[in-house]
Amino acid sequence: MALRRLAQENNAGMAPGSPNQPNGSPKQPKTPRNSRVSIGVYRSPVSGPSLSASVPFDWEAARSLQTPPYGTPLQRKARKSMGVGMDTPRTQRKAVVRKKTLWQRMNDLPSSIAFHISMFPQNVPLPSARTSSRLIAGTAHFSHFLLRVDQSRKPSNWDDLYKEEDDHWVDWSTLMLLMLFAMAFTNVAYLFTRTRKYHFMRRQDPIQSPNAKFVSKDWDRSEASPRPLWRRILSLGWQGFSFSWRFLLNITPKQKNAAASSQPSSSKVQELDVWTPGDLELQLFSLYSPVHAFLWLGTGSNNWIVMMFTMGLLTITLNALIFSYQALVKDKEYIASEVLSEYNDKFVYPRLNPIRHDVGVMTHESEIVNIW
Repeated sequence: MALRRLAQENNAGMAPGSPNQPNGSPKQPKTPRNSRVSIGVYRSPVSGPSLSASVPFDWEAARSLQTPPYGTPLQRKARKSMGVGMDTPRTQRKAVVRKKTLWQRMNDLPSSIAFHISMFPQNVPLPSARTSSRLIAGTAHFSHFLLRVDQSRKPSNWDDLYKEEDDHWVDWSTLMLLMLFAMAFTNVAYLFTRTRKYHFMRRQDPIQSPNAKFVSKDWDRSEASPRPLWRRILSLGWQGFSFSWRFLLNITPKQKNAAASSQPSSSKVQELDVWTPGDLELQLFSLYSPVHAFLWLGTGSNNWIVMMFTMGLLTITLNALIFSYQALVKDKEYIASEVLSEYNDKFVYPRLNPIRHDVGVMTHESEIVNIW
């Protein structure tokens, strides 16, 4: 509009007989001076702050830990607590710490003891899993060795068949042997039953794994905590005992409650039980397994060299297998993390933060052609 008004004034000044032409001679158009600065004409959009342009992130500088291209602004006044820029050393302020009295410590003693008991055994500074497994396995093997030495010292002549002794068939060596076998089998049972549950909410097709199954998931109720291992073992033992007696007495088994089965089932999701072995149980299994305990039963004064060689070879085999499998799992984790990293660098980051630049296009009324 301003340009159109300017053109009209110039046209009126050039017309003959106008008051601007006293002598009748044509007058040249004159552009009036305007002190106002037109931002759209005299200033480029690039010179101002941008609302869309972005600066690419310097990944190479971030990876190599280079210094930033800008510096930290200097503070006019250094903080007294930091002591920056002070030539004269200052003595450190002595803080007054209020200590508890003897009566307060005695009152807090029961609560402290209860707290440490509730944190047991996490608060006990135990050695590493490798060291603990070696100590436990070494103690078990040494106990087996002492048992075999004690049994080899007993006479085994034909005359012993005619001697009547008051020795019972259960003595301290038998109890010790049962304890060692129970420890080995308990470690194996705990090792292979230690799992972690994962739920696949959006997967429809079944997972090709023997540990996967469909379970009912009710989101309105809180999930019950799993029963401990000894309760599950007692439940399975009682079910087997009752089933055997019902089979022997020809009694029909109990039927499930029809009302409970007729209730509408909640949403079905896939549950995967992933085996998560512990380091202590895994190392103890490789050093002292039930196979080692049975090999000690057959060890005697005639074949102890072969048995020792067999147990050593079994331990080396188990350790090599466990080490190779752990290395395989770690290599797969590294491969998966590198695949995700390359996917982020090549696909996610370029599309998540695209580099934009400002481009300004200007025009003028004189470039517009009026077809009318």
